[in-house]
This record gives sequence, structure tokens and C-alpha cells, in this order.
Amino acid sequence: MSSSLSSWLVPITLGHHQDVRLICFPYAGGSASIYKSWARFLPPHIEAFAVQLPGRETRFSEPLVETLGQYIENVTQTILDLKGRKKTILFGHSLGALAAYETAVRLSKANFPLSALAVSGRQSPGSPSKRQPISHLPDSLFIEQMATFEGTPKEVLGNTDLINLLTPMIKRDFALSENYIPVAHLPLDCPVYALGARDDIWLDEHSLEKWRKITSGAFQAHWFEGGHFYLKNQAPELVSYLSNVVLMPEKALK
Repeated sequence: MSSSLSSWLVPITLGHHQDVRLICFPYAGGSASIYKSWARFLPPHIEAFAVQLPGRETRFSEPLVETLGQYIENVTQTILDLKGRKKTILFGHSLGALAAYETAVRLSKANFPLSALAVSGRQSPGSPSKRQPISHLPDSLFIEQMATFEGTPKEVLGNTDLINLLTPMIKRDFALSENYIPVAHLPLDCPVYALGARDDIWLDEHSLEKWRKITSGAFQAHWFEGGHFYLKNQAPELVSYLSNVVLMPEKALK
């Protein structure tokens, strides 16, 4: 794997002898570090990575991705270049759910044997979003709206220099999500798990259940407590669920 492509995946767990590979995609404005705490909850047989987009953390000085297609192409190639064809599951939250799905489609076209796809906190492709677009707003209004979403730490929002520095990256992520135009793909053949939180104001049972249409394989919708960013407070429960999906998919899908 070339150094430029390897920068797209950051290891969450140590070691390379695990049987299962979990790859996590961040939400808009997020980075690989949002999954760092998962290492404490993952069983030892799972090798985990988090996607790191340009323009943040270790890749702060790199140009932002221009399109979702560019994002997906790079992540897909990175996964294909990983050594060993382990049992692989993709997980993504919000924008990450969309990116994980489109990556799963690319992997399927490359005949990569994906074991499962877990999409979290996002309506199915083709379902209208309940959140109004904001990426086109002037920076001041964008920051004001973003502050109501509870996804950005208060200490970041309260630091004017820092939030002004991060705003172009966050706006680009929001634009990738808001400008997404669904294209009809052949159904995946792997199990799909659609996850949501009961108090997520942007999600409802109908839009979550419609993820069923993207696969000819097994499907399950599952709800957690909390709001849109439930994965921050429900990490042990979420990781436990994902681990059991990987470990015992037949039991999980009954």
C-alpha cells in the first residue's frame, strides 16, 4: 500500500493477526480520532481502522477532497490494497454511513467479499433529508447552525480562531453529504444493519427501514438510546452490537 493511500486508514487496534477487520467512517467534520476509544471495547480478534480524510489531524495540511467520488475511490483502493482478505465489516455514521455504503458498492464491483455493512444515523439513499442544507451559508451563519447540532465540542465552538480554521473542512464535509445524488446500484449481497437513535430528530423508522432495499441479503434495523450523536455516549453498547453482528450474524438477524 502506497504511503499516500495508507494515510486514508488509521489503526484503532494494534496487531495484524486478527480474524476480522472493522473499518469505520466518520461523520461530517469528524476525524479518525472519534473512534479511538473503541479500542477499549473491541474484542481481541477484531482489527479495526478508522478513515482519515484530508484536511484534519495528521492530514491537516493536505487539500480537501473535491467530491464524494474522490473520497470513495481512495478509500476503496486502500481497502483493496490491505494485506489479507479478512472477514470485513464497514461501519459509518451520518456522512460516514453514506460513504460506507458507496464504498461497499465499489468493493462489490471489484468482487471483494464484504461480510457486512452497518449504516448509522442517516436516512436511506433516496429518502429526503429532514435537515435543511447549510453548506452554502456564509461562514458566520454556518457556524451558528452547526452549533445547534451538538456534534462539535463547546471548547472548539468557543475558540474563534480554531473554529474559523476548521470551518472550510467542516463545510466541505457537509457539502459532500448535502450534494449527494443517489444512483441506482445493483443490490449488495452482504447483510446490512441500519442503526439509529430514538431521539434523532433527523431520522425516523421509515427512512431507516428503507435501507433494506440496498441488499439482497439479510437486513436488520436496530435502535439505540440518545440523539443523532448517540455513538459518543453509547460507544460500549454500539461496539458490543457490532461485535456480535460480526461474531454471530445468524443469531443477530433472527
